Amino acid sequence: MRRLRPLDRRGATSTFVAAIGTLLLGCVGLAADGGVWFLSLRNATSAADLAALAGAATLDRGGNGENAARGIAGRNGFSSSTGATVEVNIPPLTGAQKGVSGAVEVLISQPQRSVFASLFMPQAPTVRTRAVAIGKVTERVCLLALGGGLELGGNSTSHSVDCALASNAAAPNGIHIVGSASVRTSSLITTGDCIGCDSGDVWTNDYRTTRPAVTSQRPDPIRDPFAAMRSWRPTPASPCVNQPSGRDSEIGPGTYCSLSVGSNESLTLRAGLYYVKGGDLTVQGRITGDGVTIVMTGEPDNVGTVRINAQAEGHLRGPINSVIPGVPAAAGLVLYRDARATNNGPAKEVQLNGGASMDIFGGVYFPTSDVVINGRSAMGSNCFSVVGYRLSLSGSSNTTVDVSGCPGVTPYPIVRTVRLVE
Repeated sequence: MRRLRPLDRRGATSTFVAAIGTLLLGCVGLAADGGVWFLSLRNATSAADLAALAGAATLDRGGNGENAARGIAGRNGFSSSTGATVEVNIPPLTGAQKGVSGAVEVLISQPQRSVFASLFMPQAPTVRTRAVAIGKVTERVCLLALGGGLELGGNSTSHSVDCALASNAAAPNGIHIVGSASVRTSSLITTGDCIGCDSGDVWTNDYRTTRPAVTSQRPDPIRDPFAAMRSWRPTPASPCVNQPSGRDSEIGPGTYCSLSVGSNESLTLRAGLYYVKGGDLTVQGRITGDGVTIVMTGEPDNVGTVRINAQAEGHLRGPINSVIPGVPAAAGLVLYRDARATNNGPAKEVQLNGGASMDIFGGVYFPTSDVVINGRSAMGSNCFSVVGYRLSLSGSSNTTVDVSGCPGVTPYPIVRTVRLVE
């Protein structure tokens, strides 16, 4: 009887083992390549986010946002030299921010290389990512000291309505709250130090439950909304004329040697631009004017100042549109002391001490002057923004500042923050 021989399966087993080995090797290779691709996607996403933020921040400061975005993408390894495609759109061409001014869209794509995964994939994938950033107003500012600091002292009371108190002064200056000062504000912001900002009678409201947000050592100064005024050279008529005498008077735009309102007098200003050349603006009585801008000027060493006495009353309102040709930044500006002034000592400090029935609607700008607010002052309106070199609230001043009524009428300082929005 013939014995049957078993089938020889050695060839089949070898083929099976080879197939399984190839599959396992491919899976391991695919996992390895996939890890590299995922890391590349994560790096591209980070690069796009950083590039969009840099572009929006540069654009917000008036620079070239596209160059900034491309530069950051390149420094993070994504440029034409690395095989990547970087597209920068200002404003964005797609998404929720499409066509929005100030927004920066960055798209990064980069083909990937395949080592082991090519056993299963004819072509490696291309990593693609997108980011959009924009600068947005996050804080309105009522009081801004440009260089000499902001001091709140004595028995003064400062109430800022939904707006910040700020200083661009470098340390050790900044914001100083001393004495028995009472402060009510949403936030305190400074590029320098903030002394006394988180203690004493410093709160967001009279319930005294929440301290204001405090930002000190801020790396970037707050933008000066009236900065364009610094390059403007006032051209008052020569010679100046004297103010008409009389207890009650009304005058029109022009160049005056000084303006003075006595305690029992009233002065009405018709709309327009007023130059005060070499003299002071002194108010003890009643002053009114709608659509007016008053410019204190003269020779740099002989520029007058502003002194509004605690008994002053009336109102001054800036123009909706600038009355200074070629200087749109002067829209809404009520009072300005020439930035060229060199006589900026104590004798020429600006004094804003208006009484309870005196209000100023608009901006006041004293870029090289010390501004002192003391006595009983309450020059509150819903659009009162003060920008000066140094600001000091002392004595028993009671000052309310608010810019909620300013949008579309008067520029005021703002804090802008660049954020990713897509």
